[in-house]
Amino acid sequence: MPLFTKLALVTCAFYLGVNVLLDVAMFGITLRKGGSALYFSSRLVGLLFFGLIWLFSFVLAWRIVLAPLQAKLLK
Repeated sequence: MPLFTKLALVTCAFYLGVNVLLDVAMFGITLRKGGSALYFSSRLVGLLFFGLIWLFSFVLAWRIVLAPLQAKLLK
């Protein structure tokens, strides 16, 4: 599998996993308390929040996919 395709798939897997966990948490909070605490006051706050989740996912995918390759190349 090409390297960038693998990186993209791992990034997407992490991002989707975190968002599914976030949805489950919001559903649980809604059932327990009758409302959710994750309301964004503006689109910018929501964009920054989900952008940070994507960045975290990309960094994890980079460490998993490309760090071993870099270690082999630098020996």
